[in-house]
Amino acid sequence: MMKKYLRYITAGLLTCVLAACSNQGNESSTKKVDVGIIQYMEHDSLQRAKEGFQDSLKEAGYEEGKNLAIEFHNSQGDQSNLQSITQQLKGKKDLILSIATPAAQAMLNTDKETPQLFTAVTDPVGAKLVESMEKPGKNMTGTSDMAPVADVVDLLLKADPSIKTIGILYNSSEVNSEVQYEQAKEYIESKGLKVESMTVTSTNDVQQATKILAEKVDGIYLPTDNTIANTIQTIGKVLMETKTPSVAAFDAAIEGSLCAYGVDYYKLGQQTGNMAVEILKDNKKPEDIPVEMSKDLVVKVNDEMAAALGMDSEELKARLKG
Repeated sequence: MMKKYLRYITAGLLTCVLAACSNQGNESSTKKVDVGIIQYMEHDSLQRAKEGFQDSLKEAGYEEGKNLAIEFHNSQGDQSNLQSITQQLKGKKDLILSIATPAAQAMLNTDKETPQLFTAVTDPVGAKLVESMEKPGKNMTGTSDMAPVADVVDLLLKADPSIKTIGILYNSSEVNSEVQYEQAKEYIESKGLKVESMTVTSTNDVQQATKILAEKVDGIYLPTDNTIANTIQTIGKVLMETKTPSVAAFDAAIEGSLCAYGVDYYKLGQQTGNMAVEILKDNKKPEDIPVEMSKDLVVKVNDEMAAALGMDSEELKARLKG
């Protein structure tokens, strides 16, 4: 009887220990974390990246109000706001996410200790955010929204094979845009075509610059550029009036262009969120996590723009996806 009694006690104690270990594991895997998010400006692509990031954290067991606190800031494209925000976040978070190149540059310059991620950054090496894509070497890594420039240009030429001169509209003060311009120019000229460009420094310049450029070219290339993204509806109205075919290197710009080939920013944000989980749960260091490119590129056609240009949208879609 005594032996039987001891077996019951031993079994009960073992069950309690296992339960305690299990609970401890669950608690540690989703311990409360404090995350800072700094977004460069307000437009659809950046907002979708943020939403994808947060949804990935939620799927991993991090939920706001329970075991996750998020402090979000939007600098509204203002450099002085960026500096103020980065000072507020410095050294106070378990992890910081910067959305878009200027935000990431400002945050890294301010804080070289806190684990950091970026998303919606086209050329992280050129922006000096990482030492290399494979080995970041700093307290920051993340996801790039670089679309294959040659494929984007080719999409425009598929849409209208008669194009001989391609215009490129971009903000020359954005490192990511300058990189894309150089790559696109080189590729377009390698195909024996001409390139015209117009640069803008603010959203106020975009409408007039688009009109001037449209008069000089047969088609327009729109890179992943925050100023372009913020004024894509204005650009679309001009291009519809001038009947100028265009291609955008990011999917959200489809509302102002004939076609688009680029990143799904929500999914890019999800990829970044998965990297955050590696840092928060698995204690990985950003400097050891390679920068990731988008795993999902999409082709889109704007039916309304196609009609304005006298094109059959269904025929165009078949041609572009063929």
